[in-house]
Amino acid sequence: MTQKVPIVPKLPDFLTLVAISALAYICAVAIHEHLGHTTACLLLGGQAIEIGAFYVDCDYTNLGSTAIRLVALAGPFISLITGLLAFYALKHISIKRSIQFYFVWLLGTISVMTATGYMLFSGISGIGDFGLTQDGVFYQITPAWLWQILLTLAGALSYFFIILWAIRKIDSYVPGEGRARITYTRKLLLISYLTGAVVYILIGLLNPHGFFIVLASSVAASVGGTSGFLWMGQLIDIKRDSSQQGISFQRSWTWVSIAFVSCALYALFLGPTINF
Repeated sequence: MTQKVPIVPKLPDFLTLVAISALAYICAVAIHEHLGHTTACLLLGGQAIEIGAFYVDCDYTNLGSTAIRLVALAGPFISLITGLLAFYALKHISIKRSIQFYFVWLLGTISVMTATGYMLFSGISGIGDFGLTQDGVFYQITPAWLWQILLTLAGALSYFFIILWAIRKIDSYVPGEGRARITYTRKLLLISYLTGAVVYILIGLLNPHGFFIVLASSVAASVGGTSGFLWMGQLIDIKRDSSQQGISFQRSWTWVSIAFVSCALYALFLGPTINF
């Protein structure tokens, strides 16, 4: 008797999926950099010298050490809050509105990955929001090596925890049965991950400061920061009964248009950097 091989369900419309993914990534970085860092810089008495797609250069002349640390902390903090609010909002979005559901889940997941991933990144590299440089949360803290180890461990553990949390939010809405559910999820998230990486890198290339910004910001935030999308699909419960409606949507020119315009405007104005 041959064992029946589960059929992998058809993925949502490709163009719409790419559009949703691009929009979620752009919203996540805009919230982190500008609702977080830029807003904190201005509210605490600093001056934004440059505002780019993936960074803000804040003049710290009139800011004390505590205020500078708060500016650095504002990005991860607002990303964490965004993620928590997005996951809460999922309770009030019917899976029948699959496009909205997946967008909010994606935005929330990218946001919490960003918040926790920065601890891991700063722990390993010593730079970034939680870094040891002058514009980092842990500037001049001693012993530096101990704090880097603690940051790395805290980042790795919290990143894994939020991956588990995020996948549970979407698990019951993954169609199919058995290992076909894992295959479906991995394909779905791979498209979103690659879309985000391409969008970030292309926009990052517009910056006037060279390839370092692309590597330290665009690549680090997408390829590294959201790398959980590459393996979190393995955590889908293959024993779960997915008889209810799952994530599925047809072509939506409305979402495609919104995503295209949003990404184009973000690239046009913030890609080359705004100087003050």
